Amino acid sequence: MRNIFFFSIFFLLLISCDKSPETNSDIQERIVNESMKARESIIAINKQAEIWYKSKQIDSLTNYMADDIIQFPPNNKPLTGKASIKDYWKQLFQFGDIVFSLQTQEVKANGPLAIELGKYNLKFSPSANSPVPAFVDSGNYLAHWHKINDNWKVVWDAPVSSVPLPSK
Repeated sequence: MRNIFFFSIFFLLLISCDKSPETNSDIQERIVNESMKARESIIAINKQAEIWYKSKQIDSLTNYMADDIIQFPPNNKPLTGKASIKDYWKQLFQFGDIVFSLQTQEVKANGPLAIELGKYNLKFSPSANSPVPAFVDSGNYLAHWHKINDNWKVVWDAPVSSVPLPSK
């Protein structure tokens, strides 16, 4: 019985040592494949997010955000956590309508992590008594995504406006 136990342990160790390490070309090929798959998923999420912004569905939007998300809106302090983001966008939603477009330029993924580079356009149309005037914004963004429970969720969202601030 003891010999069977040691043989089993030896056999398991032998099998676990059989896997050869990834070569550099294997790594690059894996990253290319993972990046293509992540890009497809992220583009689909972004297309849905455009619909959610337009229909003011903040709960649906934040479902694709990690619990500890940090969003860096242009010319504002960082928003930390889903509650902070909900408060920010709910306030803007109550004053008018938003049309947001997101264009993914590139995605680099490695395992459960991905970085997205893209361009955005935002148009805000105020309601009749809105204290917020109409505005448009456009620029570039970087988003850090993490695969959580097999779903891509944004962890950091950093848009960078290319619209100059109004001069005084």
